[in-house]
Amino acid sequence: MKKITVIVRNLPMNTRRNAEALRMSVGLTLCGDKVTVVFMDDGVYSTAPAKPELIGPSSTKKDFEVFAMLKCTLLADKPSLEKRAIKNPVPNVKIAERDEIVRMITESDIVIPF
Repeated sequence: MKKITVIVRNLPMNTRRNAEALRMSVGLTLCGDKVTVVFMDDGVYSTAPAKPELIGPSSTKKDFEVFAMLKCTLLADKPSLEKRAIKNPVPNVKIAERDEIVRMITESDIVIPF
């Protein structure tokens, strides 16, 4: 079993990039590998409670629900959340200190930045 970390760093609006990162992460779980998704920088906006479907982009709500069923780890970088004043990420997303995220990345067999 490989440890795979997907890093989401971009704004979720006006692009499908973050939604595709989440879909790809779900697909990676099919091989039995341990998948962790890390939200950093502007990527933490993906973890904020919102209704993106009101302005056009597809909702990632189903993706977060699937991650819970697959027992996939979702981490949000605490300094990134604080800088953007996001206090309560969606359920199933764990707020993590930067050193924990760095450790997760360095222990990974594969790192996929988005």
